[in-house]
Amino acid sequence: MEPVVRLDRVSHRFGGRDAVAAVSDLDLDVARGRFTTLLGPSGCGKTTTLRMIAGFLRPTSGRILLEGADATSTPPEKRNIGMVFQSYALFPHMTITDNVAFGLRTRRLPGDEVRRRAGEALELVGLSHAAGRKPGELSGGQQQRVALARAVAIRPSVLLLDEPLSNLDARLRVQMRRELLRVQRETGLTAVLVTHDQEEALELSDTMVILNAGRLEQQGDPREVFPRPANRFVAEFLGYDNFPVLPGAGPVTIRPEHVRLLPARAAEGADEAGLDGTVTAVTFQGSHCLVEVDTPAGGDATLRSVHPGDGLRPGDSVRVALPRRHLVALADAAAPAGADR
Repeated sequence: MEPVVRLDRVSHRFGGRDAVAAVSDLDLDVARGRFTTLLGPSGCGKTTTLRMIAGFLRPTSGRILLEGADATSTPPEKRNIGMVFQSYALFPHMTITDNVAFGLRTRRLPGDEVRRRAGEALELVGLSHAAGRKPGELSGGQQQRVALARAVAIRPSVLLLDEPLSNLDARLRVQMRRELLRVQRETGLTAVLVTHDQEEALELSDTMVILNAGRLEQQGDPREVFPRPANRFVAEFLGYDNFPVLPGAGPVTIRPEHVRLLPARAAEGADEAGLDGTVTAVTFQGSHCLVEVDTPAGGDATLRSVHPGDGLRPGDSVRVALPRRHLVALADAAAPAGADR
């Protein structure tokens, strides 16, 4: 099936003679009816990519295809794209209904069609009761749902979401993630979300695209990417915290919750790699402790383990057990996350 959005070796550079590449030779397909997230740290190129899809920025090189047609030079208003911004971008003097209907009216649809579709969109996000209010009378979460309804009402080919939840508190972000996913599933919309929040990407994504310094590091189903990061950058960004070099295994990574700490003279299991170590720090984190252990492993010799922490103190000797089924071999282990490459 033809992807709704295809980026064909797309690049964008800012500046003149000393131009900086915000996005470099990016190939990306956005499948119909799927939820795609662009994930990465600040400055990785994800918002630039979204703005090029929307038509607000033109690629320095490469092509953008929408519904199979070359849209590289097509202006934003002719792309049939819905967009939800971080700042909501609602008109404060308009009612909620008029805000939602704005895009429909600019498309010169008949009045009864505008009213019907605006009403359907507000019902979809659970705000029919607020139709006559103004944005200033609503909470931040409600305003974001109005912005979502406005974008959905035009029935876009693709819905673009530029970190729409970052201004909300932690509890409301979780609630709105579920709301976004529900709306996308109920409507069958093709959605592309920009975020720096790995939990958000893991929960929402059908396809997760991880960017770094304008380049694609890894993409795929989160259930495949999360347990098998391709390289150190992806691993660190997804919360892997250990990067030992083990004899016969080379550079590997393992998540702290998979590292077992045993008494100093205990033996690890037959399916585990074992290292002697000395506890250097025990940090209480509520339901558990994060224990740091210095070991003779190559690479980053300090290993971290999620552990109850009972009785462990800095200076204690322990045996570190690394289950082989949780060790992930890395294609590279040289550059720490965040380093420009």
